[in-house]
Amino acid sequence: MKKFLLIIFLMVGAILPQTVSAQQIPMQIIDHSGASSGPTYAPPRPWYMTQNDYTLTMPAFEDDFTLVLLDEDGVVVYTTYVPAGTTMIVLPSTLSGDFEIRLVGDTYYYRGYLTL
Repeated sequence: MKKFLLIIFLMVGAILPQTVSAQQIPMQIIDHSGASSGPTYAPPRPWYMTQNDYTLTMPAFEDDFTLVLLDEDGVVVYTTYVPAGTTMIVLPSTLSGDFEIRLVGDTYYYRGYLTL
């Protein structure tokens, strides 16, 4: 009886779908519009981008952005236009590794880090 229950338990565990938990990516704003000699780091309203495999979700913004992925050496490996109101971005599945992600506006950008 114990063997039967163990077999049932193992079969159910193998049949249940594997769930991937979404990861929160904190985004920091880098503002270059100030009169200071360098960029100012100000968290006016922190927000998170959610990563679920190659799909990124975020709140809708009123501004257009350019999404830029930089590899560990700071080389741009992917870029795409993100129109205002966009809440989901699907990255190419050919990318893998650790990246800095930037959503670039006119005089500022949001920065975070992700692993694909």
